[in-house]
Amino acid sequence: MTDRFDHLSRSSSGLHYVRDRKGGVMRVLTDSELADFDDPPPCPQCSEQFGCDHFNCAGEPLLGEQELESNVPAEWLPFAKENGVSRGDVERLRAIELHEGEYRLAAGAQADMRTQELVLLLNEER
Repeated sequence: MTDRFDHLSRSSSGLHYVRDRKGGVMRVLTDSELADFDDPPPCPQCSEQFGCDHFNCAGEPLLGEQELESNVPAEWLPFAKENGVSRGDVERLRAIELHEGEYRLAAGAQADMRTQELVLLLNEER
């Protein structure tokens, strides 16, 4: 069961009575609803499930300040410091080019969802 809740009790019908550790809200959840709270799993460092400062949406750990300086090319450093990047993101950024004032994926490059997100973030910052 998720670390997000204190498990108070379980009924004979299979319902879970839980209390949210962060906000104190009490809930009644089925097994599948309870399992949904672990998808994606919460961050092991801060317990946030979405929008964590430790991992990107691909589940990759973000580089720390010193790692940014030594691993990220200078042209991407301001973006990396503002948005946070992983080692995988550094490779993804190599496949992104600026064309007629807009960022896009280079011809022939493979794109996963995170690469597409990086392109969107870069274009939002223009």
